[in-house]
Amino acid sequence: MLDPGTASETTLPLHDRLFVGRECAGVDDAHRFLLPDDLAVSRNHLELRVDPDKAVVVVVDVSSNGSRVNGIRIERSVGVPLNHGDVIAIGDHTLELRVVPTTVRPAGGAQPRETVSIAKPMTMALVVGDLINFSTVSEHADPQVLARDIDHLYTELRKVLNGHRGTLVDYVGDAFFASWELDVDDDGPKHALEFALAAADRVAEMTPEFELRNVDGSPLRMGWGATMGPVIMQLMPGAVVMVLGDATNLAFRISSIAGREHRPNILATQAVRDAANGSFVFSDPEKVLVKGRETEETIFGVSLGGPAI
Repeated sequence: MLDPGTASETTLPLHDRLFVGRECAGVDDAHRFLLPDDLAVSRNHLELRVDPDKAVVVVVDVSSNGSRVNGIRIERSVGVPLNHGDVIAIGDHTLELRVVPTTVRPAGGAQPRETVSIAKPMTMALVVGDLINFSTVSEHADPQVLARDIDHLYTELRKVLNGHRGTLVDYVGDAFFASWELDVDDDGPKHALEFALAAADRVAEMTPEFELRNVDGSPLRMGWGATMGPVIMQLMPGAVVMVLGDATNLAFRISSIAGREHRPNILATQAVRDAANGSFVFSDPEKVLVKGRETEETIFGVSLGGPAI
């Protein structure tokens, strides 16, 4: 159902596949739905697939500006299962999944115009996880073991992330980069810290069983940095989504010192500490000079178990 509850409400057919976008070139009319007048919608924005064996509908986003399911931005090119009543935000429109759609199709075609990439500022909570001493580990590791164990680790971290309303932005080398949009999730800082805590626990559970280990034989560890602030999301050449801003740079810098020199494995900025509502315990503040910044940054170690102090 397109734009349910509005004057333009339209029911879309969904039998096996449905492509939604401004053009969906090369797709026959029975398998595409066009939104030609919304320049925030990509020429090929998303695909809905029906898996009859599993009785599930999956949405795959391939757009410039992204799509949200129930307010949460989904990863590009990754199938996300849908349930009856789930709402997909696409440009200025919403799609609601209903069990028995009927075929209603508006007239009109797409215009050959470029998608307008929406690069407006938004406030995000960001978490970066960084594998400690990974350069040394990878230097001495068997490449197949390295690829297998890191794939297993990051697959599990994605599952943890999905349970905490976050979106995977990217894998950057040995780093795991996730985001929460405060415009659609007021509790983004809380969810970000809860994810970091759960992810740290999952790493501690998994890595002792890995063949991939530190040079001294100890299990792999990760440091986690949590920040928040205004950023720009931009689709770059090669269909890479970038999250640009000081909060991004700071998250990577903080993650690179977390778990080192006797610091806690999870570090958060003052802004995250002030915004996070939850049962977190914060260590005493530490002022650090972060590489690439002229001023000191106040950071706090984060743990779970009582009210913030």
